[in-house]
Amino acid sequence: MIINAFDKRVRLTGNVGKNVFKRLPDEVTTKLPHLFDVANNTAGIRLSFYTDATAFTIKAIMGNITFYKHICAIVYKGFDVFINKELYGCEALEEGEENLTYEVSLPLSNELKLIDIYFPLYGDVKEFKIIIDDLAHVSPNKVSRYDKPIVFYGSSITQGACASRNSLSYTNMLSMMLDTTIYNLGFSGKAKGEREIAEYIATLDMAAFILDYDHNTPSVEQLAMTHEPFLKRIREKQPNLPIILASRSDIDDDLIDSDNRRRIIMQTYVEALNQGDKNIYFVDGKEMFKDYNRDMCTVDNTHPNTLGFYRMAITFKKTILQALEDKQ
Repeated sequence: MIINAFDKRVRLTGNVGKNVFKRLPDEVTTKLPHLFDVANNTAGIRLSFYTDATAFTIKAIMGNITFYKHICAIVYKGFDVFINKELYGCEALEEGEENLTYEVSLPLSNELKLIDIYFPLYGDVKEFKIIIDDLAHVSPNKVSRYDKPIVFYGSSITQGACASRNSLSYTNMLSMMLDTTIYNLGFSGKAKGEREIAEYIATLDMAAFILDYDHNTPSVEQLAMTHEPFLKRIREKQPNLPIILASRSDIDDDLIDSDNRRRIIMQTYVEALNQGDKNIYFVDGKEMFKDYNRDMCTVDNTHPNTLGFYRMAITFKKTILQALEDKQ
């Protein structure tokens, strides 16, 4: 039988389109057309299901993209497949190819196996389907630690550059660590704290929200103009939502600029505390890469590699758990 990603027998998370893959609804990209292309990237989108089958085949069609030399091909045109939360493997197309066929062999057992498929961080998926035995049991994975997703808004680092696999962005690492769903609103080079995106995020039903976009504001002055208003727009609609403000992790490339931006974010945080906000938190980017082997944490002194993303995820995990426990 053929099952597409929107079938009720599987669970698709991180996606807002109806029968299409995208991370923002049309009403938002109409107001912010510069986000249209990057919002079609499938960062954070995951398909989960249980099956007793012994094999299945993934067939997908991807759109055309431009490869960048410092980003792995699999995050453009590939999929990571996990069986019972352990990596089975990953498959990616060559540059210029559009059609992918990926055969997955499962353990020879009648027991149900949990399958998680992580979609490309930087690629567009035009079509996706699974071909599986007609007699196989297939049902969606509905179990999640939290009833609502954790939402991230930020830059290319939030989107996942330069993860070595789709599942190794820090947001997807957190999804696995916390056993929960995430909604990735990382927009490479284009997260500038616009009023329209803040108003959209304020409407989302979420367990927690992480605000981390200072990389993409072209100046310290623009960050100062947008950061606190962004927080206030969300807080007006969701007064009890745990919100985590974060400063950039890759401070080493420009210590002065990074410190100036960190002060602005800290100012937003302190002002919220002074106004009685009991659900506001701060993650200090200076602490994410730790004090040892910092040069091993990025590919270009900016974008994290696997070690950098892991250290980011561990840092965020502690604060996210604290925020959600405090709210309970």
